[in-house]
Amino acid sequence: MIKDTDKISMISKIYADALFNTAAETNSFELYKTQLAQVLEVLKSSDDLRIVAANSSISLIKKIEIFKAVFGGKIDEKLLNFLFVLLEKGRFDDLKSIYKSFEEKIAQKANLKVVEVFSPIELNFENKSNVLFKLEHKLNCEVVPVWKIDESLIAGLAFKFDDTVIDTSIKAKLKDLGKNITR
Repeated sequence: MIKDTDKISMISKIYADALFNTAAETNSFELYKTQLAQVLEVLKSSDDLRIVAANSSISLIKKIEIFKAVFGGKIDEKLLNFLFVLLEKGRFDDLKSIYKSFEEKIAQKANLKVVEVFSPIELNFENKSNVLFKLEHKLNCEVVPVWKIDESLIAGLAFKFDDTVIDTSIKAKLKDLGKNITR
């Protein structure tokens, strides 16, 4: 259901903080979010660019030249410089995680929380509305749900937000019961 790779590292959070503070200087949160998503899309579609970023035998100067050629004039100069820092520090592989953390910080600023909701079957509109209402009441913020199906849950729901997982499924209850029996 939820993989460890979904976790955001402390290093990614630190870089996301720095990017957030830079965006705050000019209130460029949405601009940076949009442009960073575009950078990630370009990287996703270009094996060559990912190889360049990850290749330690290519000099930093050459990497910067290539990234200027690809992104120069297309993204904010401070954001481009942020990419250069990631290249310099060997943290470019963390960009996706940094982006996710940056998104969470923007949502937190707007009192929004992105919550992944796992269910064993597709929920109908009424059930989704009911779950969303209860989540917003419980978390005391506006919730942006990401609905996902996980057939292994048997029954019930699981929720993932920030670094928290709440599993109310029968599968989780059976697992807990099994642990208690073996003690």
